[in-house]
Amino acid sequence: MKLRLTSRQADEQGQASLFLLVGLTLSLLSLTLLFIRLGDVNEMRTTAQSAADSAALAAVGDIQHRTAQTIAGGSLPWGVGWQQSSGKPAAENYAEDNNATLTDIRASDNQQGQVGNIVRVEVEGTGCQRELKDDSSVHWNNRECPDKEELEEAKENGEEIPVATGNAAAIAEVRIPDCEQRQIFDVFDVVIGSYIACRPEGSGQPHTRVWTYGQAKDMTEVRLVDREGQWKYSELSAGPGSGRYPCEAVGDQNITKKMCATHEAIMDEWGAVFETYGVGCYRAGTKGEHPKGRACDYMVSDPNSGNPLPDAKHQRGADAAAQWMIDNHKELDIYYIIWEQHIWNPHNGEKVGEWDEVKRPMEDRGGSTVNHYDHIHVSVLP
Repeated sequence: MKLRLTSRQADEQGQASLFLLVGLTLSLLSLTLLFIRLGDVNEMRTTAQSAADSAALAAVGDIQHRTAQTIAGGSLPWGVGWQQSSGKPAAENYAEDNNATLTDIRASDNQQGQVGNIVRVEVEGTGCQRELKDDSSVHWNNRECPDKEELEEAKENGEEIPVATGNAAAIAEVRIPDCEQRQIFDVFDVVIGSYIACRPEGSGQPHTRVWTYGQAKDMTEVRLVDREGQWKYSELSAGPGSGRYPCEAVGDQNITKKMCATHEAIMDEWGAVFETYGVGCYRAGTKGEHPKGRACDYMVSDPNSGNPLPDAKHQRGADAAAQWMIDNHKELDIYYIIWEQHIWNPHNGEKVGEWDEVKRPMEDRGGSTVNHYDHIHVSVLP
């Protein structure tokens, strides 16, 4: 015997199937919208990263341009580095061309903070994705960022407008060519002029005479890198010879208050000695006092020159400064001093006296900089 469904039972089964189909359709639609929104967010991030890369390259491209101009003009590129007045607008323009806004830019280097040839930028995409609300007041595809009035109104009400944006950062470096000035002699061995000969940094190639801007620019490499320099750069220091090395130029918030106070006292007394080649304090890392913001290096020669040892004037000045630091170590909160491969640490039981009598020798580390022949290292107490 076969049983047949009544008409009522068939209708109920049909409605259930219809509801199930509608539910599945809505679920698929929700998943589709979710994937679309996730795709939009990823697109915003990709766009922002492209904008960050372009902005960073534009910033160091400005240094590349001025370096090439300097060399082609017959001068050594000494002192050519980061310049916010021209580098920042270049980065802003490239970010804007790629639908983003520049939010931060800073320079650093690995040369005691004297050049600023490494630039990091942060950008924010101009598009936003607003968080959906239960009352459906926000369209699922709303890509407009809150305007100023909306933000002010939300702030007054103690609220926030949750949005997703494309944020990204990038770091770029310009490698300044290794250049030297060469003299031109006539047949009687009399100097009648000079020219600039350069080679790409680190290339090991022979120096070649630079005739044109294009030739100089080709030798000045720009590239994206994955890390900033060890030394923060500030135009307040203005490079060698400026005499202006305030705390914000040598470490800013990364150095301790004691180090800042000690540094200012040292520069007030010995700025004429250390202004020529500069000062560097904070640098990233895990070893020593510099990453802790408790140490500064006071340069008295150029470690990148053919003769990294100080001249007679800076030698006398550095010796006198080291003695002054010993005599005033309590007021300066000095932990220890290193100079010319010797250390003095009063907290190690070492006596106060003349530098030549109280200094203690250190091991040979294999170079003028690591052996502290071109700078005095000063560390302060925690």
